[in-house]
Amino acid sequence: MIVNTRPTDLSQHTNSLLEKSKKNFIHIPLTKIVKTDPPLEALQHINSLQDYDALIFTSQSSVTYGYKFLQETSINDNNIPIIAIGLATQKALQKFNLASSIPPTFDSIGIANVIKEMDYKKCLVFCGEKDPNILTLTDADIDTFPCYASHDEMSIDFSKIRDRDKLVILVFTYQSLKVLMKELPLDQNQNVILVVASSRIEEFAIGHGFKNIVLSESPHDKEMVNAALAET
Repeated sequence: MIVNTRPTDLSQHTNSLLEKSKKNFIHIPLTKIVKTDPPLEALQHINSLQDYDALIFTSQSSVTYGYKFLQETSINDNNIPIIAIGLATQKALQKFNLASSIPPTFDSIGIANVIKEMDYKKCLVFCGEKDPNILTLTDADIDTFPCYASHDEMSIDFSKIRDRDKLVILVFTYQSLKVLMKELPLDQNQNVILVVASSRIEEFAIGHGFKNIVLSESPHDKEMVNAALAET
């Protein structure tokens, strides 16, 4: 059985791909996305878009909860470059008629490389409440616009999984893996295959005793699901 652990708000495409595969799967969210109010300092950044060389969106949620603060600006008529961390984030921006580029590695390291290559000096990053990894990966001046938070789900019921002989679990984030480790009975570890979205998650899983780990070709839904299907 394949277990999709994505937050409910972000799970529609993943679940759709799994349904089309005709494979046995279940959706058990391990985290949830919550809208937050940006601090005053972040709101002031919105009024100074002309000071930035690029805007960066680190997730679909950063677009969902961040764009409304840009609506009253001239962002759609502005030529300021926009960087999206991946395809899903880019598609979310397209819904608001915002064009964006994507780093080749779909991660913070890729974004840092783009900043260096383009010689951007100052960027505004739309992100969650936790400091984004990009802050430690570039010498550019980075301001942040936190507009959502990712919280652990409080009611997680793995007893809903009927077929426990072989679990293939999709792990998209570092946070969801930590929740999984806390909630999953230890005696199930040997029957679990983790399909992970990044090498960082893979390293953490190995360090905590998981034996069967598959690193997806990319963190996108299609590649993650394909990797899971290959293990069923």
